[in-house]
Amino acid sequence: MLLLEGLCLALITQANTFQRIRFTNTSDAAIARTYETTSRVKGYFYLADVNNDLAAENAQLKTQLERYKAVADARLVDSLARDTGRNYDYVVAKVVNNSVNRVNNYLTINRGTADGISVGMGVVGPTGVVGKVRTCSEHFAVVTSLLHSKMVTSAEISRIKAQGTIKWKGTGPRSATLLYVARHLKPAKGDTVVTSSLSPVFPQGILVGRITGVKIKDDDTFYTLDVDLSTNFSTLEYVYVVKNGLRAEQDSLQARVPDLVPSGD
Repeated sequence: MLLLEGLCLALITQANTFQRIRFTNTSDAAIARTYETTSRVKGYFYLADVNNDLAAENAQLKTQLERYKAVADARLVDSLARDTGRNYDYVVAKVVNNSVNRVNNYLTINRGTADGISVGMGVVGPTGVVGKVRTCSEHFAVVTSLLHSKMVTSAEISRIKAQGTIKWKGTGPRSATLLYVARHLKPAKGDTVVTSSLSPVFPQGILVGRITGVKIKDDDTFYTLDVDLSTNFSTLEYVYVVKNGLRAEQDSLQARVPDLVPSGD
């Protein structure tokens, strides 16, 4: 039966110009839809490769940007000075495990000592600070998330250069507090909070979040500032491990002074 129907269809389209054109247009449209569907399916399966390539490219761009910033800062301060502060590289890593709803949260990433990762290195995401490497194996590392009861890091308010310490509130994955900002300064809602120059773990200027609340009592020495974190920890897929090439030298020097107070990182 199907053979006869196909034969009839062929005779009709050959004998009638109108039917032949309609049949050809319909066939072309069906083929086009098939190609489009096939392309979408292929694109879906290649998304992981594309994401990997983009994340690696971002890591390279971040490294280059830090080097350019270091050169610009050195020239600005003294045209004869060498860069004494920052020598950062970035290693891209995929998040393979993550928690956001515990008192102490951690991430696991697929980079370890074989990739040059070591304990104490900072970790940032596409939109801001993520945490700090706590322990490593050859091919993996566990990161103490910024969403951890004991995780603190040095930060500053960009607009007024006010130094402080950022700490998670423990009440939600986007809520933190900026502490120790002196009362003679004037922070305001909407101010941007970034990592400070006091941090040996993160480059200066990495986004932390924005101030959403400003509180101070009459007898307080410091403000209590509510901060909306810029990193969405619930959707983290790729991160960048920050390698400070001068960290070991700085730590070694500071260790010689027993009373030297750490920066909080």
